[in-house]
Amino acid sequence: MKYSIGAMAVLAGLAAATVTAAGFEPYLPSSPKVFKRVDADKNGKVSLSELQPLAERRFQKFDADKSGDVTAAEIDAALQKAMELRRNRMLKSMDADSSGNITKAELDQAVAALLKAADADSDGGVTLVEARKFKVTKVKKAATGETAN
Repeated sequence: MKYSIGAMAVLAGLAAATVTAAGFEPYLPSSPKVFKRVDADKNGKVSLSELQPLAERRFQKFDADKSGDVTAAEIDAALQKAMELRRNRMLKSMDADSSGNITKAELDQAVAALLKAADADSDGGVTLVEARKFKVTKVKKAATGETAN
């Protein structure tokens, strides 16, 4: 049985990194790690002077023609690129036979491998602490070009 790429996007939430640059609309950071990074003066609050430059950098990334306006076409192009990158990551990580499709068996294999890799104490389950450590390890390996387990 084959799953469509759309269905796989939902299921692959366990294994694929979220594309955070897919949108440029302003948001307030809710995770402690991101909040700490945005809070430049470390006063425990995010101010306009800290948030504005981040929003402007994202805006500039979307403004492909540097006109000072982001058009619907520029948004579409950026979102399409992000979705293509995510699709390619999903296929690379789960399409074991390189057929261009992800089968239920390949999904099951990917989920099992993910849990095994993150289960630091090999007890058959992953705690929140293990999941967070695994995510940090994957990010660090990606930054250095290593392959994540």
